[in-house]
Amino acid sequence: MNLPADQLSTDEIFVGRQAILDPKLNTYAYELLFRCSDSNFANVTDGNKATSHVINNAFLEIGLEQIVQHHFAFINLTREFLLGEIPFPLPAGKVVLEVLEDVAVDDELLSSLKDLKNNGYIIALDDFVLNDTNRALIPLADIIKIDLMALSQQALIEHAKELKLHNVKLLAEKIETKQEFELCKQLGFDYFQGYYFSKPDIVVGKQLPPNRLALLEMVSTLQNPDCGFDEIEKIISKDVAISYKLLRIINSSYYSLAKPVASIQRALVVLGLQPLRNWVTIIGLSQIDDKPKELINTSLIRAKMCELLAVELACDKSSAFTIGLFSMLDVLMDQPLKELLDKLPLASEVSDALIGYNGCMGELLAMVVAYEKTNWNELEKVANVPVHMLRQSYIDSIEWSNEMTSQIN
Repeated sequence: MNLPADQLSTDEIFVGRQAILDPKLNTYAYELLFRCSDSNFANVTDGNKATSHVINNAFLEIGLEQIVQHHFAFINLTREFLLGEIPFPLPAGKVVLEVLEDVAVDDELLSSLKDLKNNGYIIALDDFVLNDTNRALIPLADIIKIDLMALSQQALIEHAKELKLHNVKLLAEKIETKQEFELCKQLGFDYFQGYYFSKPDIVVGKQLPPNRLALLEMVSTLQNPDCGFDEIEKIISKDVAISYKLLRIINSSYYSLAKPVASIQRALVVLGLQPLRNWVTIIGLSQIDDKPKELINTSLIRAKMCELLAVELACDKSSAFTIGLFSMLDVLMDQPLKELLDKLPLASEVSDALIGYNGCMGELLAMVVAYEKTNWNELEKVANVPVHMLRQSYIDSIEWSNEMTSQIN
């Protein structure tokens, strides 16, 4: 079905994001990725304007703060937006305007970019491969994004060397391996983006370091059905940081309790046994200090999104939360997921969902992961709920995760 641009509904919008990290693996910004289901699965008349209207409506409908919190938002813009033919709804200071590589470079574009820059907008050049035509864009850019898949290693080195002569920040995107990340750091890149940061760095025969082995043992104990409150209290009492953060979470605005919770005993009454297990697990995982904090954020978003959508697939909400939470365990531990799960006393349907996306919870996790990774084509195959419900659960999960991570970081 082809819809005119002005008839596209925000009910049909997918909205996703991908983290952009600094050299210390802290989150600097998110690139926002939008797709209208019509423009994804069929041809839309006047695609550029359709996309522009979708973005415009999405920001007005959803709200930028819910998606990126205090971070910058990178947004791909069409020529119509850049030339001011379509009003831009967001103020300078929160967004980075990405000039796509296929936007024609002419005097009209250069003039518009100069005006946007003078008005305080940050300008980024997307998928930049230097040539005689786009060289004129460099003085107007604040950030230049380089796609590692578009250049050979030698060309990447040459680009970095020349562009570092200008007053710009360099962003390496589509980083897939540790070697690429280390090379880009050596070349002086300022920001980094890619799936490497959400993949395990597994080395054959590698043993878990003592601190992670202790953490895995703690997680295993917590997830054991025979682990009661007394055992959980012992675990918490051994770690002041866990106790402190747990009480912060319970007393946060999310729970909105009439009276503050001052003891672990009271926490059990408020949360219940399984949520208490999950929170102690989350806090423990958050103490891994050589991984991007964004990974815990992603785990929480997956967990909450699985929980919110579980009822639609007739899945158990508590198990759905656990599946989302543990789906990043291999990345956090740098061990194959199957080996890690073999050490945990999880129900077979939970392990089957995590390893092979089997059963209703496996289908749920596949849907959530496809949405998170903005893999729209895969999402079309696995989605079993309406588009607007997926989008809203994602946004709600981001908001919830932001609040919770503020209490544990």
